[in-house]
Amino acid sequence: MWLLYVSSSLLIIKKSFRKIKLSILSSLKKKISNSSKTKQVIRLFSVTLITIPIGIITSVFLTRFLGVEKYGDYSFIISIFNLAIVLFTFGFLQASNRLLVLNHDTKKTREYYGTTLIILGGLFMVMTIFLYLYGIFDENLKQKSLQKLFILIIPISSVFLLMKYFETLFQADNRIKLLAQSRLIPKVIFGIAALFLYLFFKDARIDKLGMLCLVFFITQIIVYVYIISRIKISFKNFNKHFKEIWTVNKTFGLNVYLGSLFAVGFSSLTQVLIGYFSIDNSGVGFYSLALTFSMPLTFIPNTIATTHYKDFSTAKNIPKRLFFITLALSTAALVIIWILVPPFVKIFYGEGYSSVSSINFIVSIGAILYGMGDFFNRFLGSNGQGKALRNSSFFVGSGLMAANLLLIPTLGEYGAAYAKLIAGALYVVVIFYYYKKFINIRK
Repeated sequence: MWLLYVSSSLLIIKKSFRKIKLSILSSLKKKISNSSKTKQVIRLFSVTLITIPIGIITSVFLTRFLGVEKYGDYSFIISIFNLAIVLFTFGFLQASNRLLVLNHDTKKTREYYGTTLIILGGLFMVMTIFLYLYGIFDENLKQKSLQKLFILIIPISSVFLLMKYFETLFQADNRIKLLAQSRLIPKVIFGIAALFLYLFFKDARIDKLGMLCLVFFITQIIVYVYIISRIKISFKNFNKHFKEIWTVNKTFGLNVYLGSLFAVGFSSLTQVLIGYFSIDNSGVGFYSLALTFSMPLTFIPNTIATTHYKDFSTAKNIPKRLFFITLALSTAALVIIWILVPPFVKIFYGEGYSSVSSINFIVSIGAILYGMGDFFNRFLGSNGQGKALRNSSFFVGSGLMAANLLLIPTLGEYGAAYAKLIAGALYVVVIFYYYKKFINIRK
């Protein structure tokens, strides 16, 4: 019966987002004269829309398969690895991103991909050492019986770095089709695997969390090996390109990295903190689900900004029409989410997840603020304003961390939601200040 409810609710979501999609396409067709650019917007935006219900349906299967506490454990472990890829990239991916934006030589592009992939291998070895030390000595993992599983996962955790590799380089190289595939295919395959586990192993006496983690990493690795084969990577001129990346990293990549430690790093740390200040990790699961439901609010501005990333590098400013279209679509999505999430959670997740709806109400406001902040962030990033991104991230990350430490110990996952809202508001104010400062200098 609940599968019937899934189908009917997805139909409502599909119709709602179809209206949003038609609106953005109509507006962009008038504004964008380059047909290939329009096709890229359509492709990436369509993929983004598809991944939203896929992620939500997958979470339904996962919560039913694992239960409240184990789903929280799963979210907690994933959040640790998400934090790790922020800590151990050291700006090299952003440096490669910058070189690809400026490069127009196909041969060199393939070589930049190869050089960056080798660098990524070195970064993974450094990350592995620190993760093993963390897994061995962390008392929280021991108390919640997660130490053994965490240590077993580390050798295959390179998939998290590959996620970052694709996201960072494909947008700079304008490989929108591959970027769309890297976002969609892993989610589809993992969603099918989650359904399989739910249907055939729900009542089995096995380590469900361990099995799920194994399935997750296998599905990701298979897809990412396929995507890498499509790039036609070249490892020629490694020394030359490594020196280029190293130089750009000192002036640009490292600045973005330091900023990410404060902004993205502290955001990833939020879920970890919820687990550390709680008896179990159920609150981590609730907060993670609330974030999942709010994803459309960040996807819309990110999708539009990503498809215009290379164009932004030569633009004097962000077109006002493009900004207001983005804001209008994000606001419409916010209203839709507020209407659909409460009944959806009640029907598909059950009373045990009732707090997700109220957390999502708070988180979604923070998400729309973050999304619009990222819109300006992409413009500054495409213009090499690494110091501005770093400084804004310092402000936002410090504000988020302060709010987390003040609110999470007493309010738990609700405190994390309020902290995200506060940081989102701060992000918009600070990044807009740097945006105005930059375009005024260029006049």
